[in-house]
Amino acid sequence: METYYSILKVSANASPEEIKRSYLRLAQKYHPDRYLDPKEKMKANEKFSKITEGYRVLSDDQLKEEYDKSMERGTKPKDEARETQAKNAFRRAIAFLRQNDPWRAVNLLRIACRYHEQPIYLSYLGLALVYTKQYQREGFEKLELAIKQVMFNPIFYVNIGLAYEHNANKSKALESYFEALNWDENNKAAKKGVERLQGKKKGFLSKLFGGEK
Repeated sequence: METYYSILKVSANASPEEIKRSYLRLAQKYHPDRYLDPKEKMKANEKFSKITEGYRVLSDDQLKEEYDKSMERGTKPKDEARETQAKNAFRRAIAFLRQNDPWRAVNLLRIACRYHEQPIYLSYLGLALVYTKQYQREGFEKLELAIKQVMFNPIFYVNIGLAYEHNANKSKALESYFEALNWDENNKAAKKGVERLQGKKKGFLSKLFGGEK
């Protein structure tokens, strides 16, 4: 049976230092950036995701304790522990997106979706996939799926707008930003998207939402 310990190639009694050393070695070996062939990159990405997921659990005392108990019971970790894991992965993924590192963001967002699938995680996973340039079709599918699940969240329209903008599809990007503004007329990200694509025109948004005084 595959466990986080076997994935990281350490014993169940391994110290935190041993777990970290093994993780760093394996993460370097299987990092997707080391592979040029798309198929090999995909395999490495899956392996890297498992390694990262295992380390996130085994390096967290609370999650590790819960995981060890679940192994003794022969069950999965409790939902609460999985939700915490998902939230932590999501926060780190957003940080990597801001650092223009979509591959690490993808790995963490896949973990978040696996542990506690939420439309917000799905939307950002779609955006990160589009940013990798290699998984754009999957990315747009997830972006659209998130919108279908929760159609009133402006963030989801901003994310798909950013994805279209990344692909130089100006009309689709503007359409998405305007849709975000329909749900939240004060959404800063949507306003900035419109300004980037149309230029900052005096009175543009005020005319759109109520007219100038």
